[in-house]
Amino acid sequence: MIKWKNTTYPSTFIKLADELAGVRSMLSADVYNKNTEKYRGDKEHKIQSLGIFAELVARHILDNNRGVKYKAAPLIEERPVVEADIVMQGIGELNYIDVKGVRSNGNTLRVNYKAHNNPNKKVTHYLFIQPLNPLQARFCWMTYKDVNSWDVVMSTYTKCYELKIEKHN
Repeated sequence: MIKWKNTTYPSTFIKLADELAGVRSMLSADVYNKNTEKYRGDKEHKIQSLGIFAELVARHILDNNRGVKYKAAPLIEERPVVEADIVMQGIGELNYIDVKGVRSNGNTLRVNYKAHNNPNKKVTHYLFIQPLNPLQARFCWMTYKDVNSWDVVMSTYTKCYELKIEKHN
């Protein structure tokens, strides 16, 4: 059973994510082109926008929890970087968090198989964020080990770990 929590976010995140997705897509056009396995077709902009939106909401959640110390990776980089989106201070350890967006009407949590198993990318936790409406989202945490036990499926473009989720009200 997934333990979801609800949160609010500034409505400006939606437009900001859309604008930044355009820039991010331009900068990484050579990485996600038709001749690569990372190609996501005409869904590229929507995928980038959802990812940026999720990262903005994640920062907002952490900023609203006093005392949480974290460092976030830049939203825009000249080239995609293999690193956690957020590094958060834990009790005597660092937590390396990969933030994942879930479509509003989505019914699965997904993690790219190759990225999850990449020895050069340190991840201890995943933070999944699903927008519910223009002001509210829900989120859940999963550990790296949790994902190892999920089903492995072929999505539209790539192999991934997948966990079915319940519909929100």
